[in-house]
Amino acid sequence: MKSHLRMLPPVLLISLLFVTAGAALLNAQIADPIRAHVDHSFIIGNTTLPPGEYTFRMMQDSDLAVMTATSENDKTSVDFIVRETTADHTPSHSELVFRKYGNTEFLSKLFEGGSKSGAEVTETSRQEARLAKQMQHATEHTEEQK
Repeated sequence: MKSHLRMLPPVLLISLLFVTAGAALLNAQIADPIRAHVDHSFIIGNTTLPPGEYTFRMMQDSDLAVMTATSENDKTSVDFIVRETTADHTPSHSELVFRKYGNTEFLSKLFEGGSKSGAEVTETSRQEARLAKQMQHATEHTEEQK
């Protein structure tokens, strides 16, 4: 019985380290703003954004759960909820991932160059939900930003 008690503190210490490391990984999303040129209109949540230059950044004090997309001229801005996602590769440049139904594109994920950890948009727009309900097939494509 004494040997079991001696093993308990190291086991607790190791468990605490894994929990702490896991919490850090959950928040390891996008640290720096991503500047992107998007040559087509696209939808985030229920907002349609026109083609143009955008900056995507994590909102301060949001626990890395809210991002903002702002147009270059500051005329268009939208906040959206994200969660961590992991890419199947490490992108050399920042990447935006879109789901496309016909000619309509929805921002799906964002990845910072050099990191597999990224942000996935959690809000499904009413329009995307309707298209999915109609059994329309979405294709996913990535646009690399340089």
